[in-house]
Amino acid sequence: MELRLVLVWIAGSLLMAAGSWIMGNLELTVGVTEVSYAIALLASVVCFLLAGLCWISVGVAAKGR
Repeated sequence: MELRLVLVWIAGSLLMAAGSWIMGNLELTVGVTEVSYAIALLASVVCFLLAGLCWISVGVAAKGR
């Protein structure tokens, strides 16, 4: 595989780990506003979506070779 594909694959893994970390630490407790909770939830979902996009693009590029 090309180095660029490997880097995108690793970036997808890091994005998935970041999304899981955010989602795992997400709690609506004292001192957390609904807006900040929603922003953190949205950031986590965006990380998951970008990770999927990275992995799909690597899969398509690897199949085309």
